[in-house]
Amino acid sequence: MKLDQSLSAYLDLLRFTAASAVLLGHMEQDGLYMRWLPLSWFSHEAVMIFFVMSGFIIYSSTVRSARTWADYAAARLSRVYSVALPAVVFSVGLSLLVGLSGEIDTQRLSNYRDFSAWDVASSLMFLNEAFANKAALSLNHPYWSLCYEVWYYVLFGLFLFLRGWQRGLCLVLGLLVAGPAVLALFPIWMIGALLAAHADGEGRLQAVWAWLAYFGSLAVIVGVNVSGVDHAIRIYLHDHIPGFWRLGASQRLVTDYLIGLAVVLHILSFSGLNPGFRRFFGLLAPLAKYLAGFSFTLYLFHRPMTQLAGYAFPNTAQSIAYSLAGMLAILLACLLISYGTERQLGAWRAFFVTGLRKLPVFSGRP
Repeated sequence: MKLDQSLSAYLDLLRFTAASAVLLGHMEQDGLYMRWLPLSWFSHEAVMIFFVMSGFIIYSSTVRSARTWADYAAARLSRVYSVALPAVVFSVGLSLLVGLSGEIDTQRLSNYRDFSAWDVASSLMFLNEAFANKAALSLNHPYWSLCYEVWYYVLFGLFLFLRGWQRGLCLVLGLLVAGPAVLALFPIWMIGALLAAHADGEGRLQAVWAWLAYFGSLAVIVGVNVSGVDHAIRIYLHDHIPGFWRLGASQRLVTDYLIGLAVVLHILSFSGLNPGFRRFFGLLAPLAKYLAGFSFTLYLFHRPMTQLAGYAFPNTAQSIAYSLAGMLAILLACLLISYGTERQLGAWRAFFVTGLRKLPVFSGRP
């Protein structure tokens, strides 16, 4: 598999499509009627796509460029906090307004929580999914997956940059803090990293096998979703394994592993597809990059919007036009917000690079 312009564009479109699936799924959950659009059914599967792509991107941008600890930390901190910090402020601010207004029945907002300083601190330290921690970001349940990913970044960085007993000690401490729920889906992130490790290989599937793998991987993802086997397995394990419920969002780990492998197979198949098909995505590279450029903001900002919009303006008539208008409004809002978040990544990175490079501990190379 060769990571060329066409594959990069395809991955950008895949990332934006996954973020859109999460948006549509939550619009449906919040009373804005989106189940008529099949993409809305795959919000959970979309998170597994994010995990695979995250491992792929982090490995590619770190190992291949032989970055220092300071480079790695600055890149991760700037990428995460450029969107996470404004998202926490946005979510907490809206929650305070909702709670103080006295005019909104907060019991009808599934993600609402009364203000808690620990919720805010835990969210900023990405500890919401740590073992036995009960914190969450009010109005913004999707924040859970970012807490997973940040600890994957930490564990990967510790393994890559530390040596000897320091590596072992810090990894053990990191594993203990992350907890079983986060670690349960770590293999999905890791297979994305393994995919990146072999991204420069010249081998590719023959066209027939590539198309079979391309559509077969999609069939696996759709099959898991529509069959309900993921929920059936989760319920069985929940009922037969004491404490299984503590895995929280990771309780579908059996089928999540299957979905992760399907995503890897799907990406691997791309290089073996017809040249004309691949060139088409190469032509879309500028658009794909632009759309992917606000997918992180879309993911972390949409749920407070769908929660409040569904409360105030529910689509009780199940109007497709109404739901489309709501979708476009949220997409536009998140696009505009992105100009103050992830599209300011350069400034955030410069800030962290300047600070971290002053610390001696960040001067070593892997």
